[in-house]
Amino acid sequence: MKNILIAVTGLTPQIVTETFFCLAKLKKVNIDEIYVITTKLGREVILGKYKNSSAYKLPLKAEIKNMCAKWKLPVPKFEVSSNVIVAQEESLELNDIRSDKDNLLFPNKTAEFIRKMSEDPGNVLYCSISGGRKSMGVHLAAALQIFGRENDKLLHVLTSEKNEFKGFYPMNTKEARELELSEIPFVSLRPLLIDAISDKSFVNLKFTEVVALSRAKLKELSEKNFLLIDLQRCRLVYDNIEEKLERVEMGIYYLIYELKTEGQLSLTREYLESREFANRLKLFLEETYRRYFDEGYKNAWFNKGFEIADLRPKFSNIKKKICKLFTTKELASQFYVTDVINVYGSKAYGIKAGVGRFRVNPAAHNQ
Repeated sequence: MKNILIAVTGLTPQIVTETFFCLAKLKKVNIDEIYVITTKLGREVILGKYKNSSAYKLPLKAEIKNMCAKWKLPVPKFEVSSNVIVAQEESLELNDIRSDKDNLLFPNKTAEFIRKMSEDPGNVLYCSISGGRKSMGVHLAAALQIFGRENDKLLHVLTSEKNEFKGFYPMNTKEARELELSEIPFVSLRPLLIDAISDKSFVNLKFTEVVALSRAKLKELSEKNFLLIDLQRCRLVYDNIEEKLERVEMGIYYLIYELKTEGQLSLTREYLESREFANRLKLFLEETYRRYFDEGYKNAWFNKGFEIADLRPKFSNIKKKICKLFTTKELASQFYVTDVINVYGSKAYGIKAGVGRFRVNPAAHNQ
């Protein structure tokens, strides 16, 4: 297990040492590594090169070592070249977070970093929002809310007013007692996004796009409407919008739904190409759409079963029609047939939405 302190800072890098002190000394949490997300100006302060202030004569790295020596704490890994993340867009580094544009760029870098650090299950993230401009802390908290896991922590450190800007860390036990570390509870949205996060294209999303995706996922959860499988009129209906399916398309879609109600959440290619699936589809079509069941068409696939190449165009047509029923592609993706990787590592097919999101209007026989 690796404990990692992540902090946002501006012109007050002592937030890093104060948070580290509270964790390592007061909470007995051994911090292995420190990362700082800041601006170009903040990086100058961390290096001890900020010309407009005489308060920070030593680089932050030196202050960390001095504090650890004084309080007999293990020295965490911290190198400016690798552990200081400067918010930037392409080669343009942000001097400060002042404008609306800056407030779009900084969260992109913050979210990208938190996503990357949260990929390792061996990392526990301790995120301090006390430094920098208020919006910087908000962005760090938002990124942790999206990507954070159960063991990750959101923190805020406080000290008495007389000790603010006085030094990088407590010099005695009295000053140490005046430091207070608060853990802020947060609701993790990561379980909602787990499928999206594992998708390779997710890494290219900007923070605003991740927020939009999160909102769509939450809307899915709060959505009370259901998809009506109307066998009688061979259509799908959602929120008073309908799309007609061909009878074979309806048969395939309904059988995948029906198998889901029987506990088969995903269907292998082998099963979809089997005589068993073909027989089940034949029986459904004969019973449900008897008048329209084409004996010649039946013989084309009934005796040997489908090939997946025959089914994919059907899946594609069903998907196009289902997408017309919904306002977002994220919501639509819960209802069309999609391919997934099953527990055995092979490709399988199924519908993501739970069976409670469906209603069925049975057909009158002899249609």
